Amino acid sequence: MRVQRPKRLMWIVNHKTLLPAEVPIFRDLGYEVFIPKSIPNDPGYRSGVVTYEYDQSLTISAAALDVLNAHDFYGELRHYRAWSPTLRGVINREFDVIVSSISAFISPLREAIRHFDGLVCARAFGLTSPDRYIELLEWLRLGDLPDEMAKRGSNYTFVQGYANLASIEPPTLAANPHTVTVPLPASFFLHQASWQGGGKDLVFVCPGIEAKGYYRTVYEGIKRNFGDLPHRIFGRQIAPIDDPAILPFLNDDDLVNLYVNAPAFVYPSTEARHIHYSPIEAMIVGAPVLYLRGSLSDVLAEEKLAGACDDITEMRAKANRLLAGDRALSNRIRAEQTRIIDAFRMELAHRQWADILLPENLPPRRSSARRTSAC
Repeated sequence: MRVQRPKRLMWIVNHKTLLPAEVPIFRDLGYEVFIPKSIPNDPGYRSGVVTYEYDQSLTISAAALDVLNAHDFYGELRHYRAWSPTLRGVINREFDVIVSSISAFISPLREAIRHFDGLVCARAFGLTSPDRYIELLEWLRLGDLPDEMAKRGSNYTFVQGYANLASIEPPTLAANPHTVTVPLPASFFLHQASWQGGGKDLVFVCPGIEAKGYYRTVYEGIKRNFGDLPHRIFGRQIAPIDDPAILPFLNDDDLVNLYVNAPAFVYPSTEARHIHYSPIEAMIVGAPVLYLRGSLSDVLAEEKLAGACDDITEMRAKANRLLAGDRALSNRIRAEQTRIIDAFRMELAHRQWADILLPENLPPRRSSARRTSAC
């Protein structure tokens, strides 16, 4: 008979903004939480974070915690870091749920699928078009992993940040789909409705601009379509970019001030399954945000709002009106975009995670996985 103990969850996501939004939800649902202590040393892993904050609330032994903290769960890109028998034993004995993101650093998800007896939640945040997670797994030489996911039955779930992600993936990879929004932390809502406007520059986000690649294309589109208008571009860069419109790295307070003064945040993304936090943060502050029809902002709105633009021509026209101080337009955009903000609230994510993680909703643990005794 299994010994009764506190419910525990491993959160192998380590995302800076999601940490203060999602982990408190798990705690509120009654889970002790472990978070890995090492993250990839990779320029593409810009939002990674490590914290020891939750270790003190774990009721596992010091020896078991040492085993967990010493392990590099993510490993290196395309080089998989296996779980030792001791680590497997600790995880299977002490934990009920593993939440791991689907990313190029696939080691933790792969090992959980193969060796964990409890529930595995594959956290999916969406990819830029036309990419799919199945193609990522094939690039990682793990094209057979979805079959292993499906064989877990109810002990595997595809936890998608947006409701349209599962529809383009194989049913094996997207088995047992649940939509759980990607919530913003409550702390950011302290800045709600603080917008003043009055700034002279349109604001754009474009991180990671390199000589070529996805964000270089985004950057060139911004310059081509809006370069003749006063504008500033922010986002963490890999290397300095020779463009006076690009801002240096901004801390949280500087970023809020940017939103507070912006006449408009222009977000010309065409992605239907991926969105940055930045336009949502700007909406919360109260800045009017312009976006394209068909993008994820538009999908989440579920109807055409005042900030939606049919094309770049309409986006430029609205941007010029906002630069000129058209308060009627800005007020309408600001009033209607609360519909999009609602899709990122912690309260929504709490209800959605409860549907998966409350004790009455948890599936029985697998009995087929090998168990190994450990410290």
